[in-house]
Amino acid sequence: MFLLNIAVFVIIFGVLVFIHELGHFLAARRYGIVAEEFGFGFPPRVITLFRGAGKLVIGGREVKVPRGFRLPADLAADSLVTYEATTDRRGRAVLQCIEVLDPEQAPPFGADVRRVQLVDPGTIYSINLIPLGGFVRMRGEDGPAGPGSFASASRTARAVTLLAGPAMNFVLAILLFAFSFMLGRPEPVPGGRIVEIAPGSPAEAVGLQVGDRIFQIDDQTVVEAGDLARYIEAHPGRAVTLLVKRGDQTFTVQVTPRLNPPPGQGYIGLKMYPVTEIQRYDPLQSLVRGTEDTARFIRITLSVPALLMRGVITPEEARPIGPKGIYDLTSSTFQQSLSSGWWFPILQLMGILSAALAITNLLPLPALDGGRLLFVLIEQIRGRRIDPQWEGAIHLAGMVFLLGLMVLITYQDFASPVSPPDWLAPLGN
Repeated sequence: MFLLNIAVFVIIFGVLVFIHELGHFLAARRYGIVAEEFGFGFPPRVITLFRGAGKLVIGGREVKVPRGFRLPADLAADSLVTYEATTDRRGRAVLQCIEVLDPEQAPPFGADVRRVQLVDPGTIYSINLIPLGGFVRMRGEDGPAGPGSFASASRTARAVTLLAGPAMNFVLAILLFAFSFMLGRPEPVPGGRIVEIAPGSPAEAVGLQVGDRIFQIDDQTVVEAGDLARYIEAHPGRAVTLLVKRGDQTFTVQVTPRLNPPPGQGYIGLKMYPVTEIQRYDPLQSLVRGTEDTARFIRITLSVPALLMRGVITPEEARPIGPKGIYDLTSSTFQQSLSSGWWFPILQLMGILSAALAITNLLPLPALDGGRLLFVLIEQIRGRRIDPQWEGAIHLAGMVFLLGLMVLITYQDFASPVSPPDWLAPLGN
């Protein structure tokens, strides 16, 4: 079972990171930024799957480099070349052969010499050793590296490319929540289910049993489990009538709450849980609800600092978790899905983790997408770019800080393990 839990953790975490990097990759290609490598997993590289089709701009003309074509090793932007190309069915120029010329020597007589403006040899698609997601390596991420580099792209191109990763995680969260609505997930229904009855209590005296559902107290509908306690507290010392369902039978009982109940037992001596039932929704309703769930999670996450200051939640409840904490969550949630046969727990957790990954990456910290976006914003305000060397050094320092923080978080995950959520605890009839 341990190996199965490890596999589930790798798959879940890997999918979330892979989708994030795929967003960066697709946006980079859309804006002409050269993606040198798109890797499955993290380095070191185990195998190169293939190199995709590339692109050259020669004398202002875009020329497609076929997949697998070996470009000269000394070919670079600003090289002088002669080349031959054909035209495919879509009217695109396709490279057939190319030769790099020595600028200090005279070109061959009659040669059509052109200057290269852009070299994109094609993206390397690789499988790497550490199977936790993936990565995209863009040309010139930390400093100008000529045409086609991330650093030389426009502010809009860089901003969209940086935002695309978190955006893909938000989209994935919406889809995961939506699938959980389509496949079925617990939804609260009116009434409360008795889960415990204190010995010698008024509840036991009138014959109430664990599993009974209470729908009404006097003339008030019990919409949620807390309604019963609130009603009794508002009407102390007098008998109340409960509408109860047991199996297929519905009946009423009259019970008189105690004025001075023993500690921890309550006025009539029972404990209730909310009642939930599995509900399914059509695709459109599911998409709407999935969007609402994602927006709700974002709102709750952003309100954590305020909730901490107001004392609504404890620091322990608000602390971040690392890979160890995520492993604990995925393992317990997978076991719940496995034992119940419902996809809801695992889909819910994946949706939450995907949205959390997006929010984390948007934090304005160096080395994260949000930190790089902050530099783009500063550039927009200043009208000129911060020295790329300084920017690279700041991101490097940020990476060291984040790695140190991750070590501390992981230590905390071992010292104080995350309490696994019981997604299906209230489920019952």
